[in-house]
Amino acid sequence: MSTDLRILKLGIASIWVLTGVFVLHPYYRAVGAEHLARLHLPSALMWATCAAEIVLGVWVLLGRMTPALSGLQAALVVGFTAILAVMEPMLLVHPFGILTKNVPLLAAVVSAERVERKGWTREAERPLRWGLACIWITEGVLPKILFQQPMEIAVVERSGLVPMDPARFLIAMGVLEALSGLSVLVLDGKPLRAVLAAQIGGLILLPILVAWHEPTLWVHPFGPLTKNLPILAASVVLFRRAAYSLSL
Repeated sequence: MSTDLRILKLGIASIWVLTGVFVLHPYYRAVGAEHLARLHLPSALMWATCAAEIVLGVWVLLGRMTPALSGLQAALVVGFTAILAVMEPMLLVHPFGILTKNVPLLAAVVSAERVERKGWTREAERPLRWGLACIWITEGVLPKILFQQPMEIAVVERSGLVPMDPARFLIAMGVLEALSGLSVLVLDGKPLRAVLAAQIGGLILLPILVAWHEPTLWVHPFGPLTKNLPILAASVVLFRRAAYSLSL
């Protein structure tokens, strides 16, 4: 197994394992129980689901990404996304990408399955590019420009790092994020690596700033911060692959 595939599978597996393990935190259980109650489902289902997610994460990490395994993950992600979108439509524009981050997660699953079958090809890299482009464009346009929310404005204000109006800062940041997403689709080589390096920095720094003010977001059952891990893995892989293409 190539190093790039290991990184990608580690990123995918991390979201399943962490989502399962964090059920041990009371905040996770409180949020999960509330949403299960709205669906008229017992809280015990949360424990069973989390146990299954841990098993799934280990399976992803140690097994082969077969069509059956990738299909199972896709079905779970799409199912959870659809249920939550119907229950709370505003989650589609959540400032921390609770549902939109599922797109690059799916892209990583598809890419890993293609690599398992045919190795690293343009066809295998293409889902990663589209997945990363989608999250940066949606994160830039939806919560930062079209649907600004008090939660994100408060994070900017409390950071003490922004010497301008938080709302205007978010718009400027949103434009840059959207442009960086488009760049992932059209650039190659050193320019692509420069964009990906900036995105990797953002994927590391922004959760730290957010968690400084809202630490419980790390253990939220919908993964607003933990879903950065598969996105980070996909970004690192593309960064590495761009360097490989330069050496050809």
